Amino acid sequence: MQMILDAIEQVSGIYVVTADHGNAEDMVKRNKKGEPLLDKDGKIQILTSHTLQPVPIAIGGPGLAPGVRFRKDVPDGGLANVAATVMNLHGFDAPSDYEPTLIESFNRHACRAEEPEIFLDKDN
Repeated sequence: MQMILDAIEQVSGIYVVTADHGNAEDMVKRNKKGEPLLDKDGKIQILTSHTLQPVPIAIGGPGLAPGVRFRKDVPDGGLANVAATVMNLHGFDAPSDYEPTLIESFNRHACRAEEPEIFLDKDN
């Protein structure tokens, strides 16, 4: 990860890190007693469903314009909102049929930030 952050720093870039599952709270199918379920070969059955918990998103880097914040009016944003968000981070408006962006900016075409701003989840 540090190599990626160093490369972003060198080009004054922006990073967006998120996931589509986030179900690390339990990666195994279980019976009613809470015991792991086994397949026909006796191996533990892996759980691949999506989590019911919020999945964090992190946006930051030296290229992030000052004044960029998560929108408060998109409380249930998800993976479908990431495309519009990335377009906005590049200075473009997303098409009207996209799900709304997760960010807002008080100065959309501002110069690059001197210090990176990091958002650990949508609630910050």
